[in-house]
Amino acid sequence: MSSPRRRVRELLRPVGRSRWGMAACLALALGAILAVAAALDRGETGSAVALGFVLVAVPSLPQAWRQAVPVMAIRSGAVVLGAGAAVLAVDHPIALGVATVTAAVVGAFASRVGPTAGLAVVLVAVDVAHVGGAQRFPVAALLSYAAGAALVVVAWTVWFAGSRVVRSAGGRPEPVGTVQSGRPVSRDAGGHAVRVGVAVAVAVLLAGLLPDDLVGGHWLVTSVLLTVQPTAADTGMRLAQRLSGNAVGALIAAVLLGARPGFVVIAAATVVLFTLAMALRPVNYTWWAVTGPPVLLVISEYPALFPWYEGGVRLLMNLAGAAIVVAVVFGPLLLGRFTSRDRLPREGKFG
Repeated sequence: MSSPRRRVRELLRPVGRSRWGMAACLALALGAILAVAAALDRGETGSAVALGFVLVAVPSLPQAWRQAVPVMAIRSGAVVLGAGAAVLAVDHPIALGVATVTAAVVGAFASRVGPTAGLAVVLVAVDVAHVGGAQRFPVAALLSYAAGAALVVVAWTVWFAGSRVVRSAGGRPEPVGTVQSGRPVSRDAGGHAVRVGVAVAVAVLLAGLLPDDLVGGHWLVTSVLLTVQPTAADTGMRLAQRLSGNAVGALIAAVLLGARPGFVVIAAATVVLFTLAMALRPVNYTWWAVTGPPVLLVISEYPALFPWYEGGVRLLMNLAGAAIVVAVVFGPLLLGRFTSRDRLPREGKFG
């Protein structure tokens, strides 16, 4: 098998099992949020609720309730705290940058939080800046994101109850654990937190230098948040998955946003894409990298739509984020190798 084919196979190698039932329940709940918001002419509120929902639901949820309950509780707390920091700091770029880096570092130390807190700070700040008024009504703004988090619990419970009925009828056992994917987490939590903090700080600084009228500059920060993994090997794989998947996702987003469809088409496309994203994310991250970005682009600006080219802007921000990750994660490793090579001949000659 040729090297390119081996690489493609590795990018798409299954590491877990699909979860179509859970994905369908979560996607239908997300579609219902958008539909109710449209019916009540409260698009901004619907966008906030949907954002809180997605932040808690992704990357995936355990199937067993003993694991799912603490995961949903921890993520909900991270979203509310991150949203609170974003609401308070949205008009103060330095404070917002500090909050973003702090949330990212906390997530690096606490594996159950992961990038959720950092993503909440970044995406909620963008959401708040678009709609305005959150500074005057911070509690109301936070309630919208908290409501989205609560609806994840409702949707998961509906799926869980239905799955128990199906299993009982078919005589199948209940799931007893969580499907794990990827390599084991590195014990070097401190080093991982430092790398995350440095990479996110660089991304925040560079994002602050981008033109104010550039739509989608915040994707530079989110790309770094989602790419740096506890080990260099996992980071390299995540880089390849995100760059390849987001290239396809950018094309899907450009078609969806460029067509400027009506609400029914937008809602239907969001439900379908989110179903695919949540069902196939446990199988392989590449599938999320393809189907997830269009969903985030839709709910970030709902009920309006971003310009069609923002999918391309997001891809460019991912490329810039990849460069930051390579410099921060792999730069010191390469430097260490070159340094050791320079030392070996001298030590062998004079030692």
